Amino acid sequence: MTATKHEHAFVWDGQKLLPCECGADMMAIESALHPAADDARGLAGDAYYTGCRLRQELEAVELWLFNAPEQVVQELEGTHPGVYLIHNDAPRPLSALDDLRDSFDWAAWKAEGVRVWAVGPTVDGYLNVGVEDDLATAQKKLDAAYGGNVVRVSQQGPIFATHA
Repeated sequence: MTATKHEHAFVWDGQKLLPCECGADMMAIESALHPAADDARGLAGDAYYTGCRLRQELEAVELWLFNAPEQVVQELEGTHPGVYLIHNDAPRPLSALDDLRDSFDWAAWKAEGVRVWAVGPTVDGYLNVGVEDDLATAQKKLDAAYGGNVVRVSQQGPIFATHA
């Protein structure tokens, strides 16, 4: 990876992704970041790991942890020095989000008038519930059921493919 003091900007020219004007190549950066992202979950463990995303423009892996002890943070930083942007304040680990997702009662929410199209974890520790319409009402109903600060409602709907 290139040493940089700026955020990389990559441009799609209509045929290919052009490198940043500093010379950084997004694919080279990604190939260096993927191993750090893959290692994060194993190093943090199920009790602390929440999620991560590659930040090519910063040459970093943004990582969310749930109250990990300093020893875990130090091990991550020591394994891939200077690569992680660690947020150790996620509201819950991925394992808890997986449990919430797996117990989600689609039929019950449909009966409540909430048309749900997707349910899954966010990288920063929330359960994303994609609904078709009336986001505010869906958020209120889901907050009443799950408590505040657990579910984030987003706009989703059916995907219709068109064929020529």
